[in-house]
Amino acid sequence: MRHANRGSRPFWQRPEGWFTRPEPWLGAAVVLTMLLVEVWQTSHMAQLCLTLEQTRSALVQANAGLTYSRAAADRRSTRAELTPLADQLGLKATRREQIWKLPSEYLADDRTPSRADASGSLLALAERVSGALVPEATARGRVTR
Repeated sequence: MRHANRGSRPFWQRPEGWFTRPEPWLGAAVVLTMLLVEVWQTSHMAQLCLTLEQTRSALVQANAGLTYSRAAADRRSTRAELTPLADQLGLKATRREQIWKLPSEYLADDRTPSRADASGSLLALAERVSGALVPEATARGRVTR
């Protein structure tokens, strides 16, 4: 009876083939996943930038239309046309020498903040620290040629 030749080394000392180990395949899958996530994030950011640029151009056009409409309305309305409308609304033109006195609650506080009022300065300090630690995200403009 002849025994099958199983090799001269025990199984724990045999060299393993590259294809039998799962670690390289797992590492390659992780790297590929990371690259695909990066490509997805880049394309998503590009899509957001494009949407932002379209919205910005629509805003510029709307502001231009508003400015044009206001200028056209100002050109069409004269003082003679507005006087009867002001009388209907109960508005009266003030005299140049008339002085209006407002209560002090309506006026801005001109005092300088004292040292005792540290809550405002503490809030400003906290805002500066948070701005230094977490920079604000801003979209970069495209360079057109």
